[in-house]
Amino acid sequence: VAAMHLKIFLRPLWMLAAAIVQAQNRHTVQNRKLECMFVEEKQSEETQIFGPTTIKRKAFLLSGDLNINEKAIIFKLQASSLDVFQYVDEKPDNLGCEISRYSTHGIHVPWTHQGKETITDVWFTVTVRNLKSSFTATSFMRKIEAPDSQQAENNEAKADEEDSAIGDTDTLLVQVSYVVHTSTPLTKTKLKQDLVLDCGYKIDHSTDFNIDWRYQHKGIKKKLFSYNGRHEQVEHLEKGVEVFMDRIRTGNASIRIRNIDVQDEGSYTCSVYVPPLFGIQTLEVEVLESPIVSVDLDSLSLKEGDEQKLACESGRFYPLDVTVKWLRQQGEGHMLPVYMTNVVFSPHRRNKDGTYNITSFFRFIASLRDNDVTYMCRVEHISLVKPIKRYIHVKVEAQPQILLFILGSITILVVCIFLVILLIQIKKVTERNKKKPY
Repeated sequence: VAAMHLKIFLRPLWMLAAAIVQAQNRHTVQNRKLECMFVEEKQSEETQIFGPTTIKRKAFLLSGDLNINEKAIIFKLQASSLDVFQYVDEKPDNLGCEISRYSTHGIHVPWTHQGKETITDVWFTVTVRNLKSSFTATSFMRKIEAPDSQQAENNEAKADEEDSAIGDTDTLLVQVSYVVHTSTPLTKTKLKQDLVLDCGYKIDHSTDFNIDWRYQHKGIKKKLFSYNGRHEQVEHLEKGVEVFMDRIRTGNASIRIRNIDVQDEGSYTCSVYVPPLFGIQTLEVEVLESPIVSVDLDSLSLKEGDEQKLACESGRFYPLDVTVKWLRQQGEGHMLPVYMTNVVFSPHRRNKDGTYNITSFFRFIASLRDNDVTYMCRVEHISLVKPIKRYIHVKVEAQPQILLFILGSITILVVCIFLVILLIQIKKVTERNKKKPY
């Protein structure tokens, strides 16, 4: 009984201890490491002629208690409500990471942090992207000082540090304050589909923001959507574009484009302006429509000497570039196919929906060596994982023997008649030339 009462008494303490441990685990910063390149543009006397020089140096983005013994610039992430590593849970070989300075010169808007406002923050951006274009995330990192450093005591008295030199082995303490990300940096779509272009953002405090979507392709530029966060109102919305207004203030700035057309491919820019920071993601949309390939015949029976034209139609494909080849295969594939060279193409024909058609022609005169030959039309296009192939099987029969006999007989008869006529003429000439007796 005493043991039971003790267990009942200790149970709340166990539950409290477990809750404390769980809370501590939630705030524990995981040990994470990401290799990056620190990119800077250096000005020189030749800048006006050749432009600034881009310098890249090795850097690491660290969180937790990790230490690096390599020669590199270390950006050590401090505790923040935003976690840049939530977007990079992949193998390092699949990732690209670039860190750059971010200037707020001329934008005198304070950034709120820890109950204070300052306009002398030093900012960096770290852009992490999947090399296969499955996501891109750009985080704005604010440089902070260690609480016990002398530099921290004099921080308020310092002037602008945006251009201060950074050594090859320096360690900078940074805190993520703002993130703009997309899971659709490159989208390949078919025609007539509905497409959601993803753009999300996270801010470490509640503040005003503006959202702007723009489109550009082959000299065409237009605004698609703009939103004023301070007044919570849409200022512009292009026809055919939809937004998720019920989610826009919770970090979802995505748009939907209905019924994709050829004219919708191009570059889309999502800008989320949180003064003094501009978060921008550029998204590429490519329209890919696979060709419909057909040949005029599946099989063909010919007589020796017949002339035949084969046609291969590739229709309703986009973009324009397509490769069509004719190949000749003998028998059961024991020999490599031969590419045909005497091929003619029609001009590209454009359909109303912007797709294209093209026809390829191949002409030949049947011979006995074409018997049991397969002619193949092979079409390659960027929308295809593997080429489309269409086959025409050819059978060739020799000319009938009786016909050959008749043709031979006629030929011999003609020759004989010609010889007889020739002999008659020679005899006449000979007789005329004989001398007459007197």
